[in-house]
Amino acid sequence: MPSVLNTNVASLMASKNLLGAQNKLADSVERLSSGLRINRARDDAAGLGVSNSLTAQINSANQGVRNLNDGISMVQTAEGAIAAASEMGQRILTLATQGANGTLGVAERTAIQSEMQRLLNSIDSIGARTKFSGNALLAADARTSAATAAPSTSTKFSLQSSNETTDTVALATAAFVNVGGSYGLANATVLSGAGTSIVMKAGSAQPTSIVGTSVYKKTAAGVYTALGTVASLSSDGLTVTLAANNAAGWSANDTLVFSGQLTQKHSTTANDLSLIEAIGASTLTDADTTTATAGFQMVQRAADAYVVKLGEQRSLLGAYQNQIEYTVSNVTELSANLSSARSRVIDTDYAAETASLTKGQILQQAATAMLAQANQMPNVILTLLK
Repeated sequence: MPSVLNTNVASLMASKNLLGAQNKLADSVERLSSGLRINRARDDAAGLGVSNSLTAQINSANQGVRNLNDGISMVQTAEGAIAAASEMGQRILTLATQGANGTLGVAERTAIQSEMQRLLNSIDSIGARTKFSGNALLAADARTSAATAAPSTSTKFSLQSSNETTDTVALATAAFVNVGGSYGLANATVLSGAGTSIVMKAGSAQPTSIVGTSVYKKTAAGVYTALGTVASLSSDGLTVTLAANNAAGWSANDTLVFSGQLTQKHSTTANDLSLIEAIGASTLTDADTTTATAGFQMVQRAADAYVVKLGEQRSLLGAYQNQIEYTVSNVTELSANLSSARSRVIDTDYAAETASLTKGQILQQAATAMLAQANQMPNVILTLLK
């Protein structure tokens, strides 16, 4: 190498190596202090893309677990309400069995009928108060049309489990049927169905069903014609406003049924009434013991079938809860595995990085020493000038 003064090649090389050692040392310090192997895109552009994708999956999975747990709470709320209705249904069955006994008189049967009617009111009020986050849980119709008794199998609630739009748990309408229901008579002043409001006759059984259920006109035993969906109900229960664009074909003194399990005929015996109609029948307090006994026996059959239907709803809700809990377990495991995969991509390996830090520190010290030596090398030129 020639002896030159203007360009100290050795100093430039030492300076370059010192700069590289300092950069690597700075990277090691940053990774060790942040805990992340990738702090900016230049650290590992491909790895950053992979980690972002994994982060999206993890965040959605964690939120999915929270969604599913909310779903469990919602299902438990609905089941608890149905359990209360079932207990009152069992009490009605007990009272009906008592009323069917031939030793009772009119006064005793009247008292039994009065208690059963109070229980019906309590059951019907369950639907109105059973809500979760403002959503009415027991607002589904007990029938899908005039001729079918089975509730709709469409999805009532959908629980989002992850960021995949199709990754949901569907809860069918059949599990959220209104456990109550009521019926009454259209007012004589309502002579046509030209409007969207129905005025009920004062003194008849008043509708207390929650908004969102359907109203039907009873044309014959077991035959109903859908009029529309209840949009609102006046505070006195006399004016029922239907949702817009609903056809309304009622007339004076029509029996209007507000869909619910109480107004649905569940007994398989011919000519039996729904539970609410059976309890309201005047035959229960008839002076003729045989007639009254037959009326209470009808209530027995209706109450027994009603309790069975509520049991089916609870069973379906229980199955949903088990399904959701297993899904929570699966999504939680998914989140843990994805987090482990992301960790291997983005997190600092402290064992390897501390070794790199030590190496960087030594290289920095060595490069600094060599730079000092290189800066002294031009001094030999002075000896040539003497």
